[in-house]
Amino acid sequence: MIADEQHSRFDAQLWLSALTTIGGGYALMSGRKLAFLVDGCDTDALAGVMGQIIGQPGRQEAIKTSIERRQCGEGA
Repeated sequence: MIADEQHSRFDAQLWLSALTTIGGGYALMSGRKLAFLVDGCDTDALAGVMGQIIGQPGRQEAIKTSIERRQCGEGA
């Protein structure tokens, strides 16, 4: 089975942008733990965004790295 290239590629910056577009927020806490602020987000929109990273440790790591780069002033 050939992997669908669209589904195998993940852009952490675009994912973070999608989260903020629906009204969410994020933080990288001590110990590199991700915190998502989702109060007030539309449930269906939130499910679509979060569904992309649930059970995907590689994608979660990419998000952490992207946030760290932003915090250090680098382009992610």
